[in-house]
Amino acid sequence: MAAPKGNTNAEKWDLITAKGLIEQALELSYDEDYDFVGEICQKLRIGRSQINYVADKFTDLKPIYNQILENCETNCFRNAKKGKIKEATAIVNLKSNYRWTDRIENTDNINISWDETKTYDSK
Repeated sequence: MAAPKGNTNAEKWDLITAKGLIEQALELSYDEDYDFVGEICQKLRIGRSQINYVADKFTDLKPIYNQILENCETNCFRNAKKGKIKEATAIVNLKSNYRWTDRIENTDNINISWDETKTYDSK
């Protein structure tokens, strides 16, 4: 028989434990060696899904989690700029994990479309 709905007897994370985890992660995020929150999670010996879970479960911790992400994003950009990591690696990390995108300015208000049925020559 399944546990009753709302049963929290097996719940691992309470607010105090979750806050301790998030605070440890925040402290590590100020270290310029961490460009990706997954590296911080590995250092803390937890999965990335666990830190996401506690940040979602305890909404008071969400701003701290967001600061961790911002710190890692800043570290990544800084490390690429200084040549500590390869630019291509930084670009993949920033696009995949921090929602960076390539932007094209369309100042002439030209409708740009792509026809998948056509073959385009790159010359």
